[in-house]
Amino acid sequence: MVALCLVHLAHPLRIQGNIIEAHLPSTRIGEICEIQKSILEPEVLGFAQVIGFNKEHTLLSLLTDNQGFSRNNMLLPTGKPFRIEVHESMAGAIIDATGNIRGRLDENPVMPLIGGKSLEACGMPRDFTQRLPIDTPLATGVRAIDGLLTCGRGQRIGIFAAAGCGKTSLMSMLIEHSEADVYVIGLIGERGREVTEFVETLSHSAKRSQIILVYATSDRSCVERCNAAQVASTIAEFFSEQGKNVLLFVDSITRYARALRDVALSMGELPARRGYPASVFEALPKLLERPGRFLTGSITAFYTVLIENEEEPDVIGDEVRSILDGHIYLSQKLAAKGHYPAIDVLQSISRVFPQVTEGKHQQLAMQFRELLVRQRDMQLYIDLGEYRSGENKANDVAFDKKSEMEMFLKQPLTEKAAIQVCLEKLYECVA
Repeated sequence: MVALCLVHLAHPLRIQGNIIEAHLPSTRIGEICEIQKSILEPEVLGFAQVIGFNKEHTLLSLLTDNQGFSRNNMLLPTGKPFRIEVHESMAGAIIDATGNIRGRLDENPVMPLIGGKSLEACGMPRDFTQRLPIDTPLATGVRAIDGLLTCGRGQRIGIFAAAGCGKTSLMSMLIEHSEADVYVIGLIGERGREVTEFVETLSHSAKRSQIILVYATSDRSCVERCNAAQVASTIAEFFSEQGKNVLLFVDSITRYARALRDVALSMGELPARRGYPASVFEALPKLLERPGRFLTGSITAFYTVLIENEEEPDVIGDEVRSILDGHIYLSQKLAAKGHYPAIDVLQSISRVFPQVTEGKHQQLAMQFRELLVRQRDMQLYIDLGEYRSGENKANDVAFDKKSEMEMFLKQPLTEKAAIQVCLEKLYECVA
């Protein structure tokens, strides 16, 4: 007996921007559909992903540009969700939002993956039973972080910065100076020029054979930009399951949230908090909870957050800050003074700091922060010329230590700070 397989094809009922509406009753959310030229010409023009339903119609988002599509095209459901092939040989590769290798950072030729593992890109965070407490420090090689904002393996940290604060430079320092087995970098919604420059920089890195770069530039569809962040997380999870300690960078989570917003609005969702539909805030933790320290391996994640205005509330920044295990705030005022990395220590925090440091280290960091607070409170009097030496001993100590503390917080891009040397200098600053 011959089994018959019936496949439901459909013409596009509506194409508006990157959204296609069609009658595909048997499809599921996340399923990939082929777009064929016509019923008589099965040439594949592109792909679309099911993002929702509107009454009896299915809504799909194009994974390519809409130029050249017509009502004669046919949509063919594949019956499969968005999946990618992963393999250890991906290290050193440049990957697009569909999971395809587009180039390499090292000198190896681009080769198809053989014997890879197929994984669903939009995975879910692991259960708490598969996680371990974060109790091992991560040496980043950046004094301000290792000394005052010590991070742990498996932690999730946000880097909050406005334009021009040195966010990319800090990311480069963390990549070059930190210690990990694999580095996965997701560039979400960046300019094509910035991706090119970042690739050029990484191709000269001594760690290029350990780096995997995933990208979706700002001109790509909103679903592609969303998928790029998921692809980067899935690749990081694959290597962590091999027992590797992975460092994941996503630049930026703000543009990921904007892509989520575009998808939601195109489906007809109503904006809720400052123009963002409610589904955006439901989707954010599903991505941000994927890293951690697991029974095998770990994923330590740094997510950059774009701040439009330091004076106004940022709904995405506030939401991300509430989910992550810490945040590093880059100050425009410090950057304007040439103070790099422009980390505002008093506005930054690592929530696992007590678990990954010893008591002596914690005491030194607390004393350093106390001196910073006193210096900040004194600054107005210094600017007005009202500060008088000898009137308050604690103020005099803070004033005398200011230059030494600034030297501790400043660090050239190419300088790597050893953790023991960092602690010795921290002691000298507060002694």
